[in-house]
Amino acid sequence: MIDFNFVSPTKIFFGREKEKQIGDICEEFSFKNVLVVIGKSSVKKSGLLDLVFSKLKEKKIQYTLLEGVRPNPEISLCKKGIEIARENNIDSILAIGGGSVIDTAKNIAAGVYYDGDSFDFNTHKFSPTRALPIGVILTIAAAGSELSNSCVIQNDSINCKSGFNSDLVRPVFAVENPELTYSVDKYQTGVGIVDIMMHTLERYLQDSSDNELADGFAEGLLKVVVKAGYVAINKPNDYEARATLMLGSSYSHNGLTSIGKRFGMPVHQLEHALSGVYPNVSHGAGLAVLYPAWAKYYLVYDFKKFATLGRRVFDIVGEDDLEVGRKFIEELENYFRYLGVPLTYKDLGLSNVDIELLTNVFSQGKTREVYHREKPMNYEVAKEIFKMVKEG
Repeated sequence: MIDFNFVSPTKIFFGREKEKQIGDICEEFSFKNVLVVIGKSSVKKSGLLDLVFSKLKEKKIQYTLLEGVRPNPEISLCKKGIEIARENNIDSILAIGGGSVIDTAKNIAAGVYYDGDSFDFNTHKFSPTRALPIGVILTIAAAGSELSNSCVIQNDSINCKSGFNSDLVRPVFAVENPELTYSVDKYQTGVGIVDIMMHTLERYLQDSSDNELADGFAEGLLKVVVKAGYVAINKPNDYEARATLMLGSSYSHNGLTSIGKRFGMPVHQLEHALSGVYPNVSHGAGLAVLYPAWAKYYLVYDFKKFATLGRRVFDIVGEDDLEVGRKFIEELENYFRYLGVPLTYKDLGLSNVDIELLTNVFSQGKTREVYHREKPMNYEVAKEIFKMVKEG
């Protein structure tokens, strides 16, 4: 275990009808003039937005609406939000939705106090020094942004999707009612489960000791999420399954499953290149397509950890670590098939994928590589992995 600093300050309000307490919660955190950030239509159709507005009015909390956040959130809407926040003297942000909405709120929260282009945070030209407080009402179990310090934003004009990490943008509270996820369709539920698992699996495959506490957390989280996924896909109104996925989403990405370990998300870096070039590819779907190829490439280097995953997550029996590791990858692909998520470029709606462009975007023109203790993922390795993904 390596030395570390750990913070997870977000207060979670978890359970049925907790969203009805949003007025009291905002008052508790001294939210007085709120920018409410939402996606395109679902929170309006469900009546959730009207509920939130009524509860804010009861507490005489002012609010301004910013709507239209898309999957793979784009920087232009963040900049619009920054302008609105400044013009209206906004003192806090309430994100209602999932990872895309929350990440948009994070960029705005930090950008309000920055005179330059807020995408500078995402290209690591500048680090935030201050941010507005953010609250969340979570409506989908997937990205884990409700507890994380991560903010991933897209810039369509330069085919760039990139993230930054800052504890300044961790939400101060998250309202989590699993019933709000009942209306999430089968496909979005499936790709959300993939996202939860990838946040955990990618941390797990980083360097660790033979008795790493973080790895124990990861194994337990993966096992219960897999089980809950089997249920939620077929019974979308199963409260316990939805609750497990929602809390699993939060704790897959707040740093607990990498506490005391080196942090790294190599498949996420590949996916950022993929959806950076092809913005219609949703994040979880891109991960589902890329992870099996990445795992097959790195199996020879990490077969012992893959084997441990196979035995503890999928109860695979066998003495040969390499073979058990290979079976784990096969079993994971079978689970993805059960979830109904994409496994090929064709499943993503892509044909004639530009491997060269993807690899150049990933490697930033052959100048960047992603850490691995034995085989760093450079231009050549990334190109091979992108080629390993099935066309259809």
